[in-house]
Amino acid sequence: MSPKDLKIPAQRHPEKARRPDNPQPKKPDWIRVKAPTSDGYKQTRDIMREHKLVTVCEEAGCPNVGECWSQGHATMMIMG
Repeated sequence: MSPKDLKIPAQRHPEKARRPDNPQPKKPDWIRVKAPTSDGYKQTRDIMREHKLVTVCEEAGCPNVGECWSQGHATMMIMG
């Protein structure tokens, strides 16, 4: 399905029709999370994949996973 196939309504939702579009401002660079690249992160990730383990951090989509994994820390829930 291409974007051309989508049916776009001619009218806006009633709630949105009464209010003008108000786009969110761009987030500052300091608030963005950088992709983890450390050797410690890669080693921890390889161990998790090798043993087919999934961490709480991965399931929750934690933005700080690189910080913990770079130190070799991984949190798992057992029987939960």
